[in-house]
Amino acid sequence: MIESIPHHSLGNFPTPVHPLSNLERVLGFKSLWIKRDDLSGPLGGGNKVRKLEYMFAAAHPDGRKRKMLFTIGPTGSNHVRATAVYGKASNFRVECLLFKQPPTAYSETNYRTICEHAAAVYEVDQMTTMFARYAYEQLKTAFGIGEERYFIPAGGSSPLGSVGYVKAVSELKSQIAEGILPEPRFIFVPVGTCGTMAGLVVGVRLAGLKSHVVGIRVADQVVANAWAISRMVKRIRRLIGAADSSNIRAQHIELWHDDFGDGYAIPTEAGTQAVEMMAEHEGITLENTYTGKALSGLIHYATAHGYEDEPILFWHTYGTT
Repeated sequence: MIESIPHHSLGNFPTPVHPLSNLERVLGFKSLWIKRDDLSGPLGGGNKVRKLEYMFAAAHPDGRKRKMLFTIGPTGSNHVRATAVYGKASNFRVECLLFKQPPTAYSETNYRTICEHAAAVYEVDQMTTMFARYAYEQLKTAFGIGEERYFIPAGGSSPLGSVGYVKAVSELKSQIAEGILPEPRFIFVPVGTCGTMAGLVVGVRLAGLKSHVVGIRVADQVVANAWAISRMVKRIRRLIGAADSSNIRAQHIELWHDDFGDGYAIPTEAGTQAVEMMAEHEGITLENTYTGKALSGLIHYATAHGYEDEPILFWHTYGTT
């Protein structure tokens, strides 16, 4: 069923997977690996590229009419940046509605890139205001007011977008079968708007892997929670026509909360150290909002539970050019 869902090719797949040999020696781990979705596409975009391939196809199914895309996120959003950049390259016009996040070097770079590529950028002060305005804009389009637009939710997190990560697990399974890496005991991924983790959870079940997906929460719990992920899982399975015999409920979803810190996009000391360690020992770029906290969460989770000797996969979701 997945293969029959239209997608618009944007990325370079499969993305590489390789050991983090230097970092595992520093940490005292035995088998630490990384899935390089930071290399997903020629224009950056990280984990958003797999999602946008499906949503762009849905937005422009006949390939004839140039359509407006409308999406939302914080001012430093990786998702909004990817939508603006790949949207413009794919002959879409992109409107963005942003709420202000605490500034960091990477978020300021993303904001400048968004402004350079989007056809229109609107800004509000708070997330709640953004969601209210987003609902209003959807209502206008539903009543035929203004230009026709295709709405892409925050983070690209929809059942359709998450299909990209169901398919990504099939890619990983092939890499395991080829002997590139052992089957991971754990797969760690940052969780913001929940779509990437939900897709991985569905993909692992469908692929028959025994890996356990652990989400490191990097957004407020009202957005990133087990109930939201389990609900997304059910919607993904319904979309792809998968039998729901696995019965994945909220209590089956594991989130690690201890590395969230004081709020979304507010750096933590442990997250900053994780960013620095990855750069120093592996030459790979992380950032403080998502992937730095995800790596610090991986380290804390594994050491707290005594899993240092298990094969562990860090799914790297950040990507810029």
